[in-house]
Amino acid sequence: MARSKINSKIRQLILLGLVLLSCLPSDEEMERQVASRFEGYWIGSYEGDDRGNITFYVTNAGNLSGNMLSTKISSSEEVLGYIQSDGNLSANTKNGFVLNAQVSLETSNGKWYKKDENKILQGTFSIKRKK
Repeated sequence: MARSKINSKIRQLILLGLVLLSCLPSDEEMERQVASRFEGYWIGSYEGDDRGNITFYVTNAGNLSGNMLSTKISSSEEVLGYIQSDGNLSANTKNGFVLNAQVSLETSNGKWYKKDENKILQGTFSIKRKK
């Protein structure tokens, strides 16, 4: 009986590890991101159930880091994410904001959502590359 529980836990840990590894960018994707065409400073705003401003920097590897400032509740959050070589943006904050978009080289629009207690807040955002 104890051996069965141990084997079950081992299988669960292996499965969890495989799921986590599948979320990492592929080696091929990492090679394409040596000089991301999205590198630079980006600014924008978001609206919907919350509203505010977004600023972030994209590195030459496609990593995104910046800040979201809610003008509705006067709070600031760090935003971290990644833009793939095809322009697929995926980012989030520690407090649950999730941003998704298909980015072009100059301006883009996307959607955001955040689970807040028993409801889901959502809206849209727009960003542009700072010149």
